[in-house]
Amino acid sequence: EEEEEEEEPAVDEEALAAMTPAQRRLFQLRLRLNQSRKLNRQEVKAEHDRMMGRKSGKAELQQQRKQDRKDNKQRWAQELKERGLQAEDGCLLETAEQAGQQYDHRARKAKKAAAFGWDVFNQDSLRRAYNRRLDNLPKHTGGSSSDPGAASSQGNSNPINYGVEDDKPSEDRLEAMVTEMRQQDEKRKKFSRRRTEYSEQDIDYINDRNKVFNKKIKRAFDKYTVEIRQNLERGTAL
Repeated sequence: EEEEEEEEPAVDEEALAAMTPAQRRLFQLRLRLNQSRKLNRQEVKAEHDRMMGRKSGKAELQQQRKQDRKDNKQRWAQELKERGLQAEDGCLLETAEQAGQQYDHRARKAKKAAAFGWDVFNQDSLRRAYNRRLDNLPKHTGGSSSDPGAASSQGNSNPINYGVEDDKPSEDRLEAMVTEMRQQDEKRKKFSRRRTEYSEQDIDYINDRNKVFNKKIKRAFDKYTVEIRQNLERGTAL
């Protein structure tokens, strides 16, 4: 920190009086430049301390959770040791109710787990999404609601005659399909992944659309312009 800060030139009244007006203005500009550089460095350091403080708080929480899990495992291992059991025999201490609850919890977690990254479009994720959409559709035991006798006729139909027999779906099923497709379209329009916002971040946009555009520009050109921008802010640009 001591190396970063530059000493301001001492103000010598006699030397200042001997300067020409142009030299005096240049001297004053140099004083202001040194002062602004010092303030910029102080602000950068303060911002760095704020960011590190936020990260350290999150890291401490993660470390505490990790320590809690480790303590639980140690207590469980100690209990097994006192009972004369090995680690792989821990399931013998579980009741049928506890085992069922753990299985249901894992099943619900796997079913509700959101697909991440490239897993959004794999076959397993698409199948789960399709099954969830089917769960929202009205259930039919067979045939159309307007023709109770269609169930028995469909059960006795010949699969070889597929496409030949009159398999036109009923109007209520078509309406249910259209309604479900519209609902999916509305959900896609409203979907927006929530991103972390930092109040200390510089505002360089005028609306949300411009904000997204600026992010795209930064991804493409920041590696070329970030050093130039920092030099301008520090007053060290050539």
